[in-house]
Amino acid sequence: MPPVEDPKHRPKVPFDEIEPGAAIGPFEYELSDELVARHLSATEQERYPDPQLAPVSILAADGVQLADRFFDISQSVHAGQRIEVLRVPRIGERLRVTGRAREKFVKRGRRYVVTDTETEGEGGDPVARGTTTGVLVYAEGEPAGDGDRPRPPPEEPPAILERLGPLGRTMTLEKMRLYEAPDELSIHTDDDFARAAGLPAAIATGTQFLAYISDLLYRTYGMGAVAGTELDVRIRLPVFAGDRVEASADLVSRREGRLEHRVRSRVERGDAIVGRAWIPAR
Repeated sequence: MPPVEDPKHRPKVPFDEIEPGAAIGPFEYELSDELVARHLSATEQERYPDPQLAPVSILAADGVQLADRFFDISQSVHAGQRIEVLRVPRIGERLRVTGRAREKFVKRGRRYVVTDTETEGEGGDPVARGTTTGVLVYAEGEPAGDGDRPRPPPEEPPAILERLGPLGRTMTLEKMRLYEAPDELSIHTDDDFARAAGLPAAIATGTQFLAYISDLLYRTYGMGAVAGTELDVRIRLPVFAGDRVEASADLVSRREGRLEHRVRSRVERGDAIVGRAWIPAR
C-alpha cells in the first residue's frame, strides 16, 4: 500500500530516534467557548451547573493533541489512555501541555509510543496528568490487538457492589468531524483517507467515546467527584459511524477514600474500551 501523504506536511514520528525521557512540546491552547461547544456537541454532554467550567473529558485528548502539533499522526490510532484530573478548567483559560516519551515498543508488527503529559493552567498550577499510548500507523502489522504489553493471567473478577449505566450514544460521521479541529483531514474525519490507510471507513478518536465514561461517572456522582477522577483504559476496537456505543461501570471497591470501578464501552462487535476508574469518595 503506498504511503498516505500528510495533509499538514508534518514530519513522520522518528520512532528509531525516540529515547525514553525525550521532551515533546510544549504547546498551548485556549479553552474557547467554541472549542468547548464543539466538544460537548460531539460527545453529547451537557454543560456543568457552572457554565464557565469546561468538561474534564476534553483534557484526555491533550496527549494526542501534543503529538499532532509536531508529527504526522493522521494515520495513527489511540491504543490506551490514563488521565488524572487535578482540577476543573475554566472556559477562556489558556492551558500549557508538556510531554516526555516514556517508552516505545513493537507488538505484532506495530510500532507503539507511550508518552506522559502534564497540563498546567496559566499560573503554572497542575490541571491534569496523563499517559497516552498510540500506534504510529494503523496499516502496519496485524489488524487485531490493543496497545498493551503481553497481558498477565486474568484476575478473578471482583464482586460487583453496584452497576452504573449503561449510557448509550450512537456515533455519526458528523460528530466525529465535530470532535476534530475544523477542516481536519485524517482517518477520523474522511472515509477515503481512512480506506487509503487500511481501514474500511473513518473511525472515531478514542477519547471521543472515552468521554461517554466520564459523562456516566459525572451523572452518577456529580461535581464533587470530578476533580480527583482517574481513568486508565485500553482502546480495543475501532468505533465507526452508525455504531451504538454503551458506556457502563461496575463499582468494585470502597477503600482509602476512593471508589474503584471497572469500566467499559461496548459496541455490537465487543468491547471498544476496557479499564478502570477511580472516583474520590466525598
